[in-house]
Amino acid sequence: MVDNIKKKRLKTGLDILLGTENREISKEKYKKNETDLALNISDIKPNPNQPRSYFDDNSIKELADSIKEQGLLMPILVKKDKNSTNNKKFIIIAGERRWRACKSLKMKTINAIVIKNTSEKSDALAAIIENVQREDLSVLEEAIAYDKLIKNYKMKHEDIAKSTGKSRSYITNLLRILSLNEGVKKLLNEKKISFGHARALLNAPNQLVLANKVITENMSVRQLEDFLREGGNKDKKNTFP
Repeated sequence: MVDNIKKKRLKTGLDILLGTENREISKEKYKKNETDLALNISDIKPNPNQPRSYFDDNSIKELADSIKEQGLLMPILVKKDKNSTNNKKFIIIAGERRWRACKSLKMKTINAIVIKNTSEKSDALAAIIENVQREDLSVLEEAIAYDKLIKNYKMKHEDIAKSTGKSRSYITNLLRILSLNEGVKKLLNEKKISFGHARALLNAPNQLVLANKVITENMSVRQLEDFLREGGNKDKKNTFP
């Protein structure tokens, strides 16, 4: 029997996967669609559609230290690997950082929620929400993940906003950064410039040159916006929705 605390703690991921957003999960549906188990870590593999492209070693170590001290407070979400010959292999839907941290501690097993009757769309959405709300995706990874939801599953900005708890304007503005110069996107992903800097550079020429200027001169977002307004961008004015 699953206690109320566990259901509340896992509600975000499970709601998406069970199709019970904004509603309480019934005991019957919960039992029918998931199983809470201790699985062999060696039987689990990462999701190829994981929205996170980079895992910080220091962050994983900090998480591992926390797990070593306090234990794993929240199970990962997995599904059965359909390509497994013995039906005992699993793919991570959400919680790859926790899996990596436990693996680094040489743990043999990990607590996992095995989700049944799931779809690729719900898997993708659950993984994104898990990362956005709990595991600190970079803004670029977040934008790429939302773009995949739009292209692969025909989701609208309003749908993504409702599912993630973000505003529609946030989703729209975030997706705009995908049009940035590739070099600028790399700097953004490395957190050498902020999301605010990236937004300010959207309508600017020579984006990479200006991004490097931001770094070398340690410019704030306001300073960059003032620079562009005062003539640093002579071709276009910055306009934001």
